[in-house]
Amino acid sequence: MDEALRESVGRAGQGGCLRFYAWQVPTISLGYFQHHADRRAHEPSLDCPLVRRATGGGAILHDRELTYSYTTAVGTHVRSGLAHLYEVFHQGLIDELARHSLAARMCRNPVSRPREEEPFLCFQRRAERDVLLGDVKIAGSAQRRHRDTLLQHGSVLLQRSAVAPELEGIEELSSVKVDPRELAEGWSRRVASILGLMLRLDVPSAQELEAAQRFRQAQFTHARWTERR
Repeated sequence: MDEALRESVGRAGQGGCLRFYAWQVPTISLGYFQHHADRRAHEPSLDCPLVRRATGGGAILHDRELTYSYTTAVGTHVRSGLAHLYEVFHQGLIDELARHSLAARMCRNPVSRPREEEPFLCFQRRAERDVLLGDVKIAGSAQRRHRDTLLQHGSVLLQRSAVAPELEGIEELSSVKVDPRELAEGWSRRVASILGLMLRLDVPSAQELEAAQRFRQAQFTHARWTERR
């Protein structure tokens, strides 16, 4: 569906499409550049379904977290370069978490490592503008640009998952339980305010549903995509 929304981004020409979602079962999503064989290094999640994202970064265990995607036209609605959108979404999240008395902050000047030395899991990595609670990463985002469109993915770790027990979520770090639906609603309003956009609730069109099915069948369910590296 994210790819379908990116493909039809012109239909949402008022500023793009923002989507929040959860996963039916705990699932690993590999970053676009990760090696399929590396997933064997993470024993707790070996029985989880596996997909590969179109965006980069480390593997995410989608379980007790909130996933978002944002698709927009590049050059029309992206100001100050693509990195501006990281700032927009992460600052909006920080401001919304402050409403729950959570003092999150953006990561600045992280220590860089060669790609082959990066941890398997995204939440054990650090990148500029990641969102931290204390010294622990609780949110991150990644982008993919395709011609004149942009897809940005991100994840917020709400609670510890049994299949990624080494990762603490917001609840373990603060004893605050954040409702994902409430977080999505407040966060989206803050993002829209920063971007100067008006939110409008919508559903996928028939064409987008057909495109999502096409992407599912031709790409995301095939080993040639998931195991491409």
